[in-house]
Amino acid sequence: MVLLSIVIYAESVHHHQKCKNINVNIEGTNESELVTADEILAIVSPNAVDSPEGKPFDKIDFKKIEKRVCLNKLVKSCQVHRDLSGEMTIDIVEHTPLARVLYNKSSDSYVTEKGDFIGISQHFTPRVLLLSGKYFDKIQDLKEVKSKPILDLINAINADPFWKAQITQLIVEKDGGITMVPEVGNHVIEFGMGIDIESKFKKIKIFYKDILPAKGWDTYHKVSVKYRNQIICE
Repeated sequence: MVLLSIVIYAESVHHHQKCKNINVNIEGTNESELVTADEILAIVSPNAVDSPEGKPFDKIDFKKIEKRVCLNKLVKSCQVHRDLSGEMTIDIVEHTPLARVLYNKSSDSYVTEKGDFIGISQHFTPRVLLLSGKYFDKIQDLKEVKSKPILDLINAINADPFWKAQITQLIVEKDGGITMVPEVGNHVIEFGMGIDIESKFKKIKIFYKDILPAKGWDTYHKVSVKYRNQIICE
């Protein structure tokens, strides 16, 4: 009976324990954080009345806090938990941007591996592939079927260290046709639609390894691999 009473008492204390402090942990693969602990705390505790601090844990809705934090699009996931000492911890996993859409009239936006547009960070600018062109004038993400070839190409570039270092920008026309802007050289690469990616990259490597060394890096202003079994240099 004594042991049972102790257990019941401990459970009662645990149930009615108040939140003493809020900790924020931010995880991600970026060189620096896209969101800060202060930004997360401002979402969780916008004012003294809504702050969880000082409130009993049985009056704090963890799921509601998680949903509120995830309204920040830079946040990939959020999990809230507590410990026996009265500390509440918010574990954040932030997105890793794969590209950045450049807009003429509105704010730029990072792109995730699933094609979501998540806005930009005010604290850190990761070095990622740049996207521009009329294709982005009206779309809100790259999750539709018609955008899959573009997202596939972005992922292919980021997965290959050579192309990730060499290709800095994709200019996407209204119909989805793509022109690549390389880091080195005065030429652009007419890639066409984001299909037959592996085959087209093989042709571009022939251009870099065989044609440019023989003809010179400033000889051509455009190379096209949009047509099957052809490399056209101009």
